[in-house]
Amino acid sequence: MILKVLPVGPLSMNCSVVIDKESRQSVVIDPGADAEAIFKALENTEPKLILATHGHIDHVGQVKKLKEQLKIPFLMHKADVFLLNDPIWNGFDKYVGADLPCPEPDGFLEDHQEICVGKLRLKVLHTPGHTPGHCCFYIEDQRVLIAGDLLFRGSVGRWDLPGGDLQQLKRSLQRVISEIPEDTSVVCGHGEGTTIGREKVFNPLLREILMAR
Repeated sequence: MILKVLPVGPLSMNCSVVIDKESRQSVVIDPGADAEAIFKALENTEPKLILATHGHIDHVGQVKKLKEQLKIPFLMHKADVFLLNDPIWNGFDKYVGADLPCPEPDGFLEDHQEICVGKLRLKVLHTPGHTPGHCCFYIEDQRVLIAGDLLFRGSVGRWDLPGGDLQQLKRSLQRVISEIPEDTSVVCGHGEGTTIGREKVFNPLLREILMAR
């Protein structure tokens, strides 16, 4: 597997390009901004799908441009469709460089679904809380979790934005840290990566949320 993590836009949102070495098939996850950088990362590959961890515009802001040029399907969880063209704050779409309107999904992700990219298998984990339809993508044999805005290095996702829910976030975090091995690398939605094991030990907000009743 080749994994390219591209910090895009003013919020350094991490767009992931996952490539199967043998077939050169690829998938783009969270194309939020800087479409040209994403196209460059896809060179010499066969793009198959555009995936979104969730519907916030800093994560889907360039879906329109990628679909127009690549002619490939866009998938996300149906519970987040209402967010696709919501600027959240006035002018936020322009700030993050989102090319709206974002197209409607061509299909919907479901919990436990497997996405095939050549010989790679990306398992979909529905992990609501930051948004109702938030999903993570787990590549088990590579020990990689693309976590979107669920879990960060030293922090967790917000639950005070439209559709956020602290109790759902708590359950999703508990699921991930209990189901995913500690040596799994985590690609966070923004900022530096981490591992499940590191966050279990060094993430005070994670511990605080999971201990709260």
